[in-house]
Amino acid sequence: MSIQTRTTALQNEVVRLYFTFQQNGRLTNPSQPLVEIIDSDGVTVLATLSAQIESIGVCYVDWYVPANLPLGNYYDRWTFQWGSTSSVIERVLVFTVHKYDNYINFISPGTYQNITDSVSQLLMNLTNDFIYEAQHIPNYFEQAMRIQQELQDKRVEYYYYFTLDADKYSVEEETVYFNNSQRFTVFKSLYPVYSSSSSSSESDLNTSSSTSSSSSIDSSSSSTSLTSSSSSTSSESIGNSSSSSSSAAIPTTTTTTTAWVYQPILTCVGTGNPTSSGTLSKVSGTGPDTIEFVSYEEKTSRFSTMYNLAYGNWNIEPRPIVRLNNRIVDDGWTVDYNGRIFFDGLMAPEDSVNVAYHFAYFSVEELLGFLDFGLSMMNSTPPASIIYRSLVTMPREWDAPVLLWAAILALKRLIFGLNFREKAIIFARPDDINAVQQAIQNFKDLYTEYTAVWTEIKKDAKSRKLYGMAQYVTPEYTLPGGRSRWFRYLYKSGAGG
Repeated sequence: MSIQTRTTALQNEVVRLYFTFQQNGRLTNPSQPLVEIIDSDGVTVLATLSAQIESIGVCYVDWYVPANLPLGNYYDRWTFQWGSTSSVIERVLVFTVHKYDNYINFISPGTYQNITDSVSQLLMNLTNDFIYEAQHIPNYFEQAMRIQQELQDKRVEYYYYFTLDADKYSVEEETVYFNNSQRFTVFKSLYPVYSSSSSSSESDLNTSSSTSSSSSIDSSSSSTSLTSSSSSTSSESIGNSSSSSSSAAIPTTTTTTTAWVYQPILTCVGTGNPTSSGTLSKVSGTGPDTIEFVSYEEKTSRFSTMYNLAYGNWNIEPRPIVRLNNRIVDDGWTVDYNGRIFFDGLMAPEDSVNVAYHFAYFSVEELLGFLDFGLSMMNSTPPASIIYRSLVTMPREWDAPVLLWAAILALKRLIFGLNFREKAIIFARPDDINAVQQAIQNFKDLYTEYTAVWTEIKKDAKSRKLYGMAQYVTPEYTLPGGRSRWFRYLYKSGAGG
């Protein structure tokens, strides 16, 4: 079982919910925060947890998402105080629960950054004080481009249709079963359908038709040309008819309906082939512990629902807005926050997908590289007698020049990037040459100003600010006459009585 983030919460997994506390622009720990997990209705409290401190100003809670929890948005409410006498503050955040089989959709970068409190503060200061607009760029409803996946087997699902031995099983969706060392997740809930066999008998008494038939035969055999004979023959015919009707056996037709046997089908998504017949053993979920099946049918479904967008490094907040055929959809899709969106179902080629999102021009790795190079510049500034090898160990007096040099490098990248159409379209219309040149000039002016300030600061960063030095001498003996003077002092002051 893995730990998921706020945007990748999965059923039957643990989700870790973070909260960052800042006071006066710096990361600070409040008193012990209380966290409540609230249902999608916004009222029902599902769990009450105590926050754990990961680092200064960064707290988190771990919550196990039930396997049968309905999909959708849920809330975590943080209640805390900065001090024992300060007011109580409440903040409510949102996290989204997805299906467990969506785990493959969340693609994480291959780089893990372990950032300390001081470096996190430097990153925040660099973003907010120097390049905020470059790190919060809105892109309104860009049309996504459908692409072929690099490894299409990732999006293959194998459906298994199990024919059960009897109509007695009640199984809920998302229940997990095990057979032949393979895992099978119920795709659609199954409930018993109670059916009964019946047989019916029908009697068809066609007395009138049989009477008419006998009458016609008798009349045809005894018919004459005389009127009297005809009348007598009619009378005889009627008598024969009634006699035939009373003496003949009544014809009976019996129809028997065979019993209709209902064969329930359990639909599952599996990881491999089960046995030809056997038992499904429950792992988790709502359903019987064992299910007997007599046969199964396998079907393979391949999805091609990956879409690509122009820019990566998406900001988690605000949440992206997705339009499918000009209609906003809130579920049925996931994003990797790096320029790709995945849909749960199969999309038609003519479907139009538009996404509104915010992204950052620089990634965290790039910002850390700028700060690290700023530290190298300070180490090489004379006098270079002491070398600090990391941002954690450098003195606080170096924060300002390191941040300035990191901002200078960022502006260099921005100025150079505006020479290309893909980057120029972010800050100006590429067909408007004057607008692009104006953006370049604005960045150059900032670059010149930051460079001048950094040149002035680096002159005094090491020479004016020196570490305090002191020498402490502890005497090991008393000079001649020292003790006698001490006694005379006591006598004159009357301290001895």
